[in-house]
Amino acid sequence: MRILSYNIQAAIGTDSYWRYVSRLHRQVLPARAKHDTLARIADYIAAFDVVCLQEIDLGGLRSGFCCQANLLAEASAFAHSLHQTNRVVGKLSRHGNMMLSHFPLRLLVSESLPSRIKGRGWLAAAADTPWGEMVVANAHFSLGRQDQIHQAQHIVDALAKYEKVCLCGDFNFLPDAAAAKVLERAGFIRVAAPAPTYPSWQPRKTLDHIFLKGLHGQGQTETFCASDHLPVSAQLSLSADKSV
Repeated sequence: MRILSYNIQAAIGTDSYWRYVSRLHRQVLPARAKHDTLARIADYIAAFDVVCLQEIDLGGLRSGFCCQANLLAEASAFAHSLHQTNRVVGKLSRHGNMMLSHFPLRLLVSESLPSRIKGRGWLAAAADTPWGEMVVANAHFSLGRQDQIHQAQHIVDALAKYEKVCLCGDFNFLPDAAAAKVLERAGFIRVAAPAPTYPSWQPRKTLDHIFLKGLHGQGQTETFCASDHLPVSAQLSLSADKSV
């Protein structure tokens, strides 16, 4: 079973430091190039069984008031999807997270993460796979160290009763960060990304991760580039067991 985690940067498509300036208008205005980028992303993610996306736009001005979640779900032909809104900036943008799956999903959690500055959130769902049910969670953490620690502990507590969990996301922390240790002490083992994920054109920081609890798998950093982050993936080793 293949799982992917990817911060898609709302399809803005930054591929160099200069692009943060030259494509600044894409932060606030719609552009045809965003639809082309979304089409590329949809083609790429379709090969995975479950996909967790961060930084999608759910219908703000900058996406032409089109919900990127709906566009991606339709274009990638996933049968099941969930999404949440984390931050609304007037009519400009609607930031969110998304989960897509070729297996049925049962929503468990969709909420904001605790932080001093609001706007981060996480989703969790039970995926009904051929190997039994497992929990998949998708998170986008804050930048501050203390917020990250509180957010990690919040997720640990919320998922404590589940035995098989795959936690994906843009965590905005390095593998040896204090928040990572909170997850590790609770039995979450990091499998991705073994190589840096940010910035995508010259990766230096490993900010995107996949953690497994009660599961086994191999992770890797993907080379597909359509955002300022690189995707990370995990190949899970599963056997038939109906218990979560």
